[in-house]
Amino acid sequence: MKNSSPPVLKPVRINPVPARLPAALGLLVMALAASPPAFAQESLGDLEEVVVTGSRAERGVDLGSSIRLYGHVQTSFTYNLADPDQRKGANRLRLSDPDHNAFGVPYAKVGLARALSGRNEFDAGFRFEVAAGRMVEEVFQDPTLGDRGITVPQAYVDLQLPTPYNPLQVRLGRQHSWFGVESLDLYKNPNFSLSPLALAMPKTVTGLSAGMDLGGGLRYTQYLVQGWDRVEDDNDTKTFGGQLTWKAKDLALSLNWIVGEERSNSAGSYSHSEDKQRWALELGARYQPTLSTELRASLLYGQDGGDKFGGFSVLVSQGLFEVEGEGFHRLTASLRGSYLRDQGGSRTGIDQALGELTTTLALNFTKNASLRVEYRRDFSSADDAFLGHRGRPSRSGQDTFALALHYAF
Repeated sequence: MKNSSPPVLKPVRINPVPARLPAALGLLVMALAASPPAFAQESLGDLEEVVVTGSRAERGVDLGSSIRLYGHVQTSFTYNLADPDQRKGANRLRLSDPDHNAFGVPYAKVGLARALSGRNEFDAGFRFEVAAGRMVEEVFQDPTLGDRGITVPQAYVDLQLPTPYNPLQVRLGRQHSWFGVESLDLYKNPNFSLSPLALAMPKTVTGLSAGMDLGGGLRYTQYLVQGWDRVEDDNDTKTFGGQLTWKAKDLALSLNWIVGEERSNSAGSYSHSEDKQRWALELGARYQPTLSTELRASLLYGQDGGDKFGGFSVLVSQGLFEVEGEGFHRLTASLRGSYLRDQGGSRTGIDQALGELTTTLALNFTKNASLRVEYRRDFSSADDAFLGHRGRPSRSGQDTFALALHYAF
């Protein structure tokens, strides 16, 4: 069983008209709620990147013409305390660290980007990335470059269009999805491993989006995409989604939704009695009461055909020993707890309730490099969810230890 791929279900055809209604409502909200531009305006590029995960913008190296080169390398060693005979894929239901007793490169990426100006004027920008590593097999179900272990996680063009209110940002291409309080770029998260909720939500999307600041810290973005984690569409309909965010000084909230037909048209015969839609709704929050303390939380609910899924994740991180004048702490301690109920097994492969507790201690050498030590305990309602010592699925719990080292620029 591949950790991140749900089982193939029999395709069916339904009327796609209901999926258009949420998109129309989203566009109506954006049109009605837009407010006149403020005299002082933040960068649209920065606002677009500031979601509940914190800033997704990379510092990078300035190449001129507002173009920046950036990248990172994540290396690791992971050990399963059950010491199963199997190595590859022995850590069940894991995306960033699926292999036991193995040194590896979970993810390495390099990219070029140009951010928009954020002013109410015509402008254009882009982002293009190439990535490699173990996560390509587990996360990107539709690798752009086939089975070579290399993918293009993000490649899009941005257009900035002036309006009587605020500038409208239009984007076309592939990008990280707007769901979750964790980034696929692992070094940006307090913990090294990704929580079980990452198994249940879209990770990348390919299509069109349009976003605008609505005033008062609000922003809405409407999406029209191929589907979840798809580069090439495999049916005749599109998927709609949206994100409404609100950002204050110390708090960011995000309401995310997505709905669409997700089953292949060519995998078999159709039945009008079966549900072909997949949808999800998420509420995410990030609260930073001090420069050293951060809390993140996510509440998710959705349905895949007739199978329902949902759960939550709560994370707290605390920085220790601030490095004066450098803007970071020498140590960071993090604790995360997550729960996912997968009714019918559409997201994990089996009907189960899945939980985890993860504690991580990071030694930050510089702003760009850190060594993380992590212990994680997974537990499931299914007795055969995880591997035992002989490499057979015979346990309801899984304990792993990991060392992870990264460098980013």
